[in-house]
Amino acid sequence: MTARLTVDLAALLANYQRLGAESSIGAVVKADAYGLGAGPVTAALHHAGCRHFFVATPAEALALDVDARVYVFAGVGSDEEAAKLHAAGARPVLNDARQVGMWRRAGNGPCAVHVDTGMRRLGFTPQAFKAADLAGLEVELLLTHYACADEPEHPLNAAQRRDFKVCSARLPGVPTSLGNSAAILTGPEWVGDVGRPGIALYGGNPFAKRANPMRPVATLEGQVLQVRDVAAGESVGYGATFIAEHPCRIATVGAGYADGVPRQLSGVGRVAVGEAFCRMVGRVSMDAVQIDVSDISVAQGDWVEIFGTRVPVDEVAEHAGTISYEVFTGIGGRVHRRYLAP
Repeated sequence: MTARLTVDLAALLANYQRLGAESSIGAVVKADAYGLGAGPVTAALHHAGCRHFFVATPAEALALDVDARVYVFAGVGSDEEAAKLHAAGARPVLNDARQVGMWRRAGNGPCAVHVDTGMRRLGFTPQAFKAADLAGLEVELLLTHYACADEPEHPLNAAQRRDFKVCSARLPGVPTSLGNSAAILTGPEWVGDVGRPGIALYGGNPFAKRANPMRPVATLEGQVLQVRDVAAGESVGYGATFIAEHPCRIATVGAGYADGVPRQLSGVGRVAVGEAFCRMVGRVSMDAVQIDVSDISVAQGDWVEIFGTRVPVDEVAEHAGTISYEVFTGIGGRVHRRYLAP
């Protein structure tokens, strides 16, 4: 083991409780709970009272072992998938008339319906929803999804809420779900009856231009494999992109882009080593990254924080030109995962 991910379940639950202060919320655990491990994450949230879970695909729903309502954003893609979800008691989010037909043929059962009010991704358009034959469906949740909730001042947010209110009048009494992480933190009128937080649960910043209000949950670390002296004028790493201007000490850390260290951090990222910060030098490779440890004491076997409590995941994402969602879901399968009990 040269790379490990530590998931602080107490911090996860603290984030969950904060998000649930104003509304009833579920949890989005798609993509293996954003790379942190759907099994342990779902179990911890269920123990804390969460009873609505959201995944992306039928396969994710069928793999989720939890006594709760599990909703599948993609709905169903075939009669076979519909039958499997029906047998498992999972709830497809029906996005169009074709999926409605497949769900009926599977025997019907509890489901959700998605109205697209602005994402232009999945769901009935408002016009199609108005005309849709929903007779006999056991619709227990009507949802939409904000396109710009991370920017609360964006005018599309108000337009989506307005259009969704019109659509929801067709199914009076059916619970609604609008709010993702940023929406939940913005205000109760943004949420509906069931909130759907994702990134904020895991400690990422749900806002584009605000400070992160959430506790960090995940810490990715790599182990120091070797420390060596590099003379002035010598190069480090692939492509010789780093040339030492003066004698220095370089540590090779056993975590690379196959483990979730974005290659775009090459030469610009930093890591935490104890109380110190060290810069990355040269290119991030598949299995390793090299750091300048000239000014600190470090030894083979020490652990280095790639992101976590000292190096925020959103800082890593910014340096890599991406978002925390991609950093989390990019954590490699060979990374050892350990869970701190709440």
